[in-house]
Amino acid sequence: MTTETTTQHASTPVLILFVTGDAPRSRRARANLASMLERLGRSDLSPQEIDLLDQPQAGLSYAVFATPSLLKREPGRDGALLYGDLSDSDRLERFLADLLVHEAEPG
Repeated sequence: MTTETTTQHASTPVLILFVTGDAPRSRRARANLASMLERLGRSDLSPQEIDLLDQPQAGLSYAVFATPSLLKREPGRDGALLYGDLSDSDRLERFLADLLVHEAEPG
């Protein structure tokens, strides 16, 4: 594995989408996140999904108090949370802006 590949892989954030079952806002959040990742050219990323109906303790573990919400965790940084159904595309794009930077790097 080359250093360049290792560096890019190590700096890729982990995305976790917290939902509550198949609620309308959860469905919209899934669709909006998938659409934005495609728009950013990052359809290679597969966000983790945690359904708080099935895993309510995860809400406490990750300090998530509302759904849907998107957690972005990056190595060496504190996690960032974005609450809502992710329908504000400008806000979501700013939240995920570093993903676009990684895609634009020569490689």
